[in-house]
Amino acid sequence: MQRRQFLTRTIPVVGGLACLLNRARADEPFDGLHREAVVVDAYSACVNLADLRKGGIDVVIQAVASEELLVRVPPDTGDGPPPPGMDVWENVFTGQDQVKRVGMSIDEQLRDIEKQQDKIALALTVEEARRIVAGGKIALFLMLMSGWINNDLDVLRMFHRRGVRVMALCHLASFDWADSSVELKDPPGLTDFGRDVVRECNKLGVLVDLSHASDETFWHAVETSKKPVVATHSNCRALSKSRRDLSDDMLVAIARTGGVASILASTARTGPERTAARLKRDRALVKNYPDPFKLAAAKREDAIVWGTKLNLKHIDHAVKTAGIDHVAIASHCTSVPQWREYTEALINHGYTRAETQKILGGNMLRLLERAIGKV
Repeated sequence: MQRRQFLTRTIPVVGGLACLLNRARADEPFDGLHREAVVVDAYSACVNLADLRKGGIDVVIQAVASEELLVRVPPDTGDGPPPPGMDVWENVFTGQDQVKRVGMSIDEQLRDIEKQQDKIALALTVEEARRIVAGGKIALFLMLMSGWINNDLDVLRMFHRRGVRVMALCHLASFDWADSSVELKDPPGLTDFGRDVVRECNKLGVLVDLSHASDETFWHAVETSKKPVVATHSNCRALSKSRRDLSDDMLVAIARTGGVASILASTARTGPERTAARLKRDRALVKNYPDPFKLAAAKREDAIVWGTKLNLKHIDHAVKTAGIDHVAIASHCTSVPQWREYTEALINHGYTRAETQKILGGNMLRLLERAIGKV
C-alpha cells in the first residue's frame, strides 16, 4: 500500500480530538503526526543514504563537497583559541581538479541513489519530489556545499545540468569572490563576479544558501537576489554569540525575501578544543597524503560525527524573530537522527500540529518551489 493511501486511512484516527483543537495531546502517538507531515532535512551530509529511512525523512537536501583543510591559526593567537573570523582554511583542490572532485562527489551520490532506486530518487523540482514521496520513496535534492565553480559560470551551469539545485556561496575556505564567517578577505563580501553568481543561480533555479557566509557576503547576496534565499544550517547569533550564526537582522532579512532559516540540530560546532583537534588532524593528513585525491579519501574516512538534539531555544528565537513560516530544521549529520523525536519535542514544547508541520518540512518545500521553479 502506498504511503499516502495509508495516511488517508490512519490520520483521522490518530488525530482524534487533538485535530479539532489543532493541538496534540501529550499521550498522542507522535508517529502519526510525523507520517502526516512531509519531513525535510534541510542539510544532510549522510554517508549512508539508507540511514535516511530510519528518521522517517521524506525529502533531503544532500551536500556534495570538495575537501577543505584547516591549515593554521594566526601566529599571534599563541596557544589559545583563534579570534572569530581568523582561522586560515585551504581548499584541497584548485582549478580543474576542484571541478573534477565535485563531479566525483556527484557521481558518488548518483551511484548510491541507483543502488537504492526502490527507496530513494533524485528530485529536480518540488513537483517531482512530491511524486517521489507519494510513491513511498525519499526525494533527494543535490546541494553544492560551497562555491566550487572555478570562477566560471559555465561550471555552475554544468553542475545544474547534473542535478544541483542548492548551492552555498562559501563554506569555510573563502574565495576571491566571496568570503566565509571564519575567513575574511579584504575587502569582505561579494565582488561583481560574486553578484553574477547569485544572479545566475536565480536564473537557473538554484537556491542560494547563506550559511557560513560572512556578514558582508550575506548582505550583498540578499541585496542581489531576486528570489528567496536560505540558511540551510545555522543558529541564532543572539543566543550563540557566534558570527557563524544569524543575527536578528539577518533572520528578518531572510524572511523578507520569502526564505527560510533552518536551525541546526546538533551539538556545539566550535571551541578551542575542537579547533585544536581539527588542526592536528588536518596537518597529519597533509603530511601523510601529498596526493590530494588520496587525501580526500582519507578525510572522508575520518569524518566528524555530529551529535543531535533538537535546539528548541534557537527554534523559538527564530520563530519569534523571522516568523513561523520561515523556520526549518537541518541535521548536519553523517548519520541520521531519529526525527520522530523532533516531532514529539516540538509538540510537547507547545507548537501546534500546523506549526510543527511547517517547521518539519512545509516551509522548506514552499521555498524550494519558489526558488527552483519547474525546470
